[in-house]
Amino acid sequence: MEKRPDIRAEMLKAWRLSTAPARAMPTWVLAGAPKCGTSTLYDYLVNHPDCRRGFRKEPTNFLHYPGSRLRSAMNFPLQLGRSFSVGDASVEYFCHPDGPRNVHAVLPRARLIFLLRNPVDRAWSDFRMFQKDGREREAFEAVIPRAIAWLQDSGLAPLIDAASRQAFHPVRYVQSGLYAHVIERWLEFFPREQCLFLFSEDFFRDPVEAVRKAFRHIGLRDTPVSPLPVARDGGGVGTMMPPETMKLLTEFYAPDDARLATLLGCKIPWR
Repeated sequence: MEKRPDIRAEMLKAWRLSTAPARAMPTWVLAGAPKCGTSTLYDYLVNHPDCRRGFRKEPTNFLHYPGSRLRSAMNFPLQLGRSFSVGDASVEYFCHPDGPRNVHAVLPRARLIFLLRNPVDRAWSDFRMFQKDGREREAFEAVIPRAIAWLQDSGLAPLIDAASRQAFHPVRYVQSGLYAHVIERWLEFFPREQCLFLFSEDFFRDPVEAVRKAFRHIGLRDTPVSPLPVARDGGGVGTMMPPETMKLLTEFYAPDDARLATLLGCKIPWR
């Protein structure tokens, strides 16, 4: 049966687009990585008295409408003379081949925030999320070795690039944890001083300190931070990662983790 268009949603979208010139533009982007606590961090940031929440946490407009200032603004509140901060928190920007370029094309002075988690745990959480919603039907111990083999085959690079343009693709669980490789691409477009790198392990251990770092980075005044609940849970079937697959991922990520530590100039929590 053909799905009927949602007239009300289409009218609202048209109104937001027509009023986009009067809407606030994002000055900061929480670009990922997926399954690292970005929804919770976003809740903390928009809870600041000088910040406002967008209509959606993850509009992904820089992927859907590259180069469009109007489409970038349509997710945010009307400015109308008021001064407040807004941010785009679309984690799909993180690994997308065009993410850094598209964000820079519209927001070259944006302050970027990256939240990074043990990539082995991140992969498992990502898998469980897609398993829960029914898109992933294979076992973790089957998809991970295949994804690693594909990523290690240079001849498959064009196919990997094409796959990476989709939200759900065969190498996502592994590719999204190659943090050094991804961040190096972002640093081709944005200077280091515009980027803040936080670790999920530190964030959940002491959210107040991490949030205050983020406030300072995006230019918000210091203000008391009240504890907030975790925004999302990946859920899914089973809670224990297969030990052999954990070992495989830990060994695979070792070189990239070493590059990440050098790139950020600090010790990473999971090594």
